[in-house]
Amino acid sequence: MRRIALALVTSRLLIGCTFTHEFYLVGRGTGTTGSATVPADGHHGGPITITLGSNVFQGRWVYVQGGGPVGVEMATVFPGTQPATASGTFIGLPSGGNGTVIATAADKTALSCSFYFSEWDLIGTGVCQDNEGETYDRQIS
Repeated sequence: MRRIALALVTSRLLIGCTFTHEFYLVGRGTGTTGSATVPADGHHGGPITITLGSNVFQGRWVYVQGGGPVGVEMATVFPGTQPATASGTFIGLPSGGNGTVIATAADKTALSCSFYFSEWDLIGTGVCQDNEGETYDRQIS
């Protein structure tokens, strides 16, 4: 009975967790579509395989997390005869960052992408271009 209860609790906790991110690409001029999947397990780079039209690209992706805000504040109040002073420091969490993808296909077609990814929303957008001049809009979910 305990095992069943533990399995139910664990499955409830895992519902809604994202373990991969999907990349979707659409060519602006040709309408060629493509996709790729990368792990969403905290890694900030690694190998990637992109299927784009009839080509399969092999390469690497890298994501660079942006820094969060940092601040120091100080205030002094004179409510009467005695001043009151307060100070504080805050450090914010990063909310997103930029990344790149560089990949090639067997026919030597090269694909280069740049993107922004929001860690709060777990989505992103970007642009890719191949060495034949085609530009692709890119979405990450």
